[in-house]
Amino acid sequence: MQFGAVSDIGRVRKINEDSFFVSKNELFPYIIVADGMGGHEAGEVASRMMTDIVENHLRRNLDGEMDYVEAGEAIRQAFVAANSIIYTYAKNHYKVMGMGTTATLAMIFKGKLIAAHVGDSRGYKLYSGHIEQITKDHSYVMELVARGDITMEEAKHHPKKNFITRAIGAEDIVRVDISIFPYEGETVLLCSDGLTNFVEDNEILEYMLNADNLQCGVERLVRLANERGGRDNITAAAMKKE
Repeated sequence: MQFGAVSDIGRVRKINEDSFFVSKNELFPYIIVADGMGGHEAGEVASRMMTDIVENHLRRNLDGEMDYVEAGEAIRQAFVAANSIIYTYAKNHYKVMGMGTTATLAMIFKGKLIAAHVGDSRGYKLYSGHIEQITKDHSYVMELVARGDITMEEAKHHPKKNFITRAIGAEDIVRVDISIFPYEGETVLLCSDGLTNFVEDNEILEYMLNADNLQCGVERLVRLANERGGRDNITAAAMKKE
């Protein structure tokens, strides 16, 4: 397996509220990206709690004897557990009340790509000149697009494009999207909206597939987002089977 990951504060924010984790476990390699929200420090707490809780839960509950459906359920349960813990923590600590985080995870297991997703941090598959978004943004503007009220191009510049409709820790119950895809060695990329708000999908594809390695690719993408203003924290994590 090859991996690459980087998180950058950007050029405007005073604190980095993004977090990521890379698991290089041979049986269950996975990456996770979380983009926290809730004001100064709160978002940082939420995103770090998310990655830590999921890592701990999966380390204790994944089993090589599972099939990929059971592994997907273990991931869903890890997200649900994180939601409950973060929601309760925020209720009991007034300084971080109202905090939450997006969370997107991708795991390669038994010839499948398992994706888990809450919020608007995205997951992509990149292969032979193609880029495929494997997650659906849980956001207000994407609901408008789905209803036909606005176009995808209009969504990019909508004043409420950063309003998300689902987050870990925002409510006592969370709905987690779990998707399972065939996997044949494609590059898998996860990223926060600090990247996708400033870099187009075709540019993501070009920069990643033309890089010497995945670490070089994600670093180049972060530099590009910063060159275009860096108005948000920027996080990207990638993996592929060699």
